[in-house]
Amino acid sequence: MGFGKCWWGCALLVLLWGTMAKAGTGEGDLPEITVLVNNSADVSRTVLRRAENDAERIFRAAGVEIEWADCRSDAVVDLCQQVLGANPFVFVLHIVPTGKMSTDSVFGVAFLGEGGIGKYCDVFFDRVEETQRESGTGAAHLLGAVVAHELGHLLLGSHAHAYVGIMTPTWQEQSLRAIEMGTFFFTREQGAFMRERLQPVNH
Repeated sequence: MGFGKCWWGCALLVLLWGTMAKAGTGEGDLPEITVLVNNSADVSRTVLRRAENDAERIFRAAGVEIEWADCRSDAVVDLCQQVLGANPFVFVLHIVPTGKMSTDSVFGVAFLGEGGIGKYCDVFFDRVEETQRESGTGAAHLLGAVVAHELGHLLLGSHAHAYVGIMTPTWQEQSLRAIEMGTFFFTREQGAFMRERLQPVNH
């Protein structure tokens, strides 16, 4: 996923899809995932917590809850060092200081295996900071949206990109405005797919 600096006209569609995604969540207990966070970029606790809150709100609008676990905490350090295997509800987010992709506009990468299944994703904090400086978008809001996008790849699989909403492959100026306004969401279909994948958590 990356950031494009040109304009194109889907801001209204993004807002509409966000509204539809929120309206599509069901009642009762929501499926939940656990995200183990490796903060190798030394993002400040304040910024990271605000980013987690934003990502959590985006997923909740799609009908999925997130439980965060800090890998620097003694309580979960052992779990963070294990191979997660087939557990469908635990994922690893690694915030790294420098982007590992050749294209400067890429914010992160999700590692998907056969069948589009993945457990690990990286977010490049230097790309977040650069876009924050260029656009004025709050670093915490931007980081939260990037985190949601990369985790979205892990839950949605190989063909997760969409024409509208948070899973668009390249974010334009209107996407950054939607991030600031808190109106950048998964589509209704994406939310339904994620809830279906996590259905066993309800049993």
